[in-house]
Amino acid sequence: MPKIKTIGALAVIALAISLVTAALVFSNNSTLSALDSRLIAMNSTLNNLKGELSSLQDELNIVRASYYPLVIEDALGRVVTIKSEPTRIVSGAPSITETLFALGLSSRVVGADSYSNYPSEFLQLKAQGKIAIVGGVTTLDPEKVAAQKPDLVVIDASLQGKFIPALESLGLTVVALDTKSIESAKSNFQLLAKITYKLSEGVRIVDRLNTAIQNVSGKVSGSSPTKVLFVVWHDPMYAAGNGTYLGELISIAGGVNIAGNRTGWVVVNPEQVVAANPDVLIMSSMSLPMNPEQIFAYFRSLPGFENVNAVRNNRVYILTEDASNALERAGPRLVDGVYILGYILHPEAFKVQLPNVLAGNYTSYLGR
Repeated sequence: MPKIKTIGALAVIALAISLVTAALVFSNNSTLSALDSRLIAMNSTLNNLKGELSSLQDELNIVRASYYPLVIEDALGRVVTIKSEPTRIVSGAPSITETLFALGLSSRVVGADSYSNYPSEFLQLKAQGKIAIVGGVTTLDPEKVAAQKPDLVVIDASLQGKFIPALESLGLTVVALDTKSIESAKSNFQLLAKITYKLSEGVRIVDRLNTAIQNVSGKVSGSSPTKVLFVVWHDPMYAAGNGTYLGELISIAGGVNIAGNRTGWVVVNPEQVVAANPDVLIMSSMSLPMNPEQIFAYFRSLPGFENVNAVRNNRVYILTEDASNALERAGPRLVDGVYILGYILHPEAFKVQLPNVLAGNYTSYLGR
């Protein structure tokens, strides 16, 4: 009897296991069936999306094709027709080169001036022979430009306008840009974006500059203005006056430009500096004529400079290499330039003290 009871119990357990197994199989089959239905629905949705994206791309291609020819007016008031989307571009100045790269046009730049050296991708492409050097900023070689077979040449109006007749005589399409103000810098970004059909990228560059300006001006709004002289050469002292984008940046960064009573780039003599007594003296130069210590010594040696606040309080700053380029080149790095000026003029507002010599490592101080 015990054996029969045991066998019966085992039979009941086996039946239960069979029933559970069957239930699990049925359940799994139902789950798999549901998953299959969902996958089919997802595939259908994806196929529909692919179709919509393909249709959208077709529409964008139609818009792109109808976008050109494009008629624009450049900084010299010249009406220029861009016949088709530029695919081979020559840049005549570093600020232009940097803007083209910021717009995502690195693969289209085939020539540039000898001073262009940013971003690193530009240097790589130049080393690979994919970008040719077509002369200096003031010594542009039209024949070298033409040899690159560009469908667009972008130049600096004030420094390179004289080359336009020679370039156009070679059948080249030339657009001239100029930067006399922050607004004109933004206009340059937008115009290049428009010409090259990089509209959203152009908006992004302008938005970044607007944000930087708002951030810096907001930070320094509660501080007393700092008197400053911004020079790009020491002897004679060649300074940014009123009506320059650097003069505007000084104001945005909470400074009072002691050379602001004159328009454009002006020569300031030592007596004028002593009389104005700036709190900060900035010298910016891509290639310094002397080492920094010699330049500091030079300013200290000028008659009366020992009593100038900037010298007495060790607020003489030398910007070189990339730190200089961020301010002297009216390109996308003006975003960094406005922060550099803000930090120098109002360290109390930003809780950051920059070194007296700022070079290629400036981004580490800006938290970038």
